[in-house]
Amino acid sequence: MATRDKKIYKKCIRCREWKPKADMLDPISGEVTEKKGFGMHQDTDDNLQVICYACKNKLGTAKRNQNVRARLRHHTGTRCLTQLGEAAPAGFSAKLEEYLGYTIAKLVKRLGSDLKEREGTSRKLVDALNEGYHIDHIHPLSKFNVIWYDRGGTPHVHWDKFRECWAPENLRAIPALENLQKGAKIETEPEPPQEPPREGV
Repeated sequence: MATRDKKIYKKCIRCREWKPKADMLDPISGEVTEKKGFGMHQDTDDNLQVICYACKNKLGTAKRNQNVRARLRHHTGTRCLTQLGEAAPAGFSAKLEEYLGYTIAKLVKRLGSDLKEREGTSRKLVDALNEGYHIDHIHPLSKFNVIWYDRGGTPHVHWDKFRECWAPENLRAIPALENLQKGAKIETEPEPPQEPPREGV
């Protein structure tokens, strides 16, 4: 087995594979031929994590599959960031519950209770999610004009509408096929865009 230059490569303590510490570049084109294998960590000797990106992602996925709260937090945060785009405040994910106006634990309880009412008292939210259920907006995202633009074209968030859109009462877990067939159908027309004053969290 060929020895690895430890200045260039690092061994993951989980998969035991050697991964580059930094992006490997083609000497002629300058293009990345192999991406770096580790994230940053200030408490290690080389300032890199001891578990590679691939293993970290697998651990994160396994954790979310077992922990409904972590799974819903990841899902909700990701979708919120997609919805807000450039208007998303710095550090949004870390303060997700503050921006939503409720805890993820409350969302888990609400979704679980609603699912039991619709599918029977023995139905568990974790099982539904593992079966591929989607988190659906009863009144779809397209109904809420969450983003507004000032005269300079800068996007801002209408936080009242954002919280209304993401209210636990507007969310439910339904089969993926049902959600895809539902699409973004709404019974009423969306409200026209407004330019409210900036609102804090």
